[in-house]
Amino acid sequence: MREADAFERTAILGLGRGAKRDPYRLSLFGQHLGDEEWPLVLLAVQGGTLLVTDRRILEFRAHLEVHGAWNVKEFQGYVIQREMERKSVSDVTHTVGPADASSGSRVVADTLILTTAEGRAEILVSRGPEATLSHREFLAVRDAILAPQA
Repeated sequence: MREADAFERTAILGLGRGAKRDPYRLSLFGQHLGDEEWPLVLLAVQGGTLLVTDRRILEFRAHLEVHGAWNVKEFQGYVIQREMERKSVSDVTHTVGPADASSGSRVVADTLILTTAEGRAEILVSRGPEATLSHREFLAVRDAILAPQA
């Protein structure tokens, strides 16, 4: 299990870029890393977190458990929602467009599209009045995913 110190050189992008590096929260992501696996980029996405490591691309969701008669949900950590090997991705693009086809909608979908041998994988970064991923941050994510692997 990896600790929070594995994230010292990790770029934190998107809406989380100004957040303090919380060692407890980072250690919850670190539990899912291999012994010699290094996190490169951490990006807050719609409903979860995207983590690009030197080997994999991981999309996390919060794991909540219901406790008691009042159905209170308690945070239990993070679970991997989707996982792919970095080497399987041949291209990464960033699109910002209408969230739905209804006319007059001012909501935009900010999306990363990963091209793999199996097809396209879309990751919704945000849905709102404007995009949250800057061009500079997109380039950092794309470069981390497409960089040569050792």
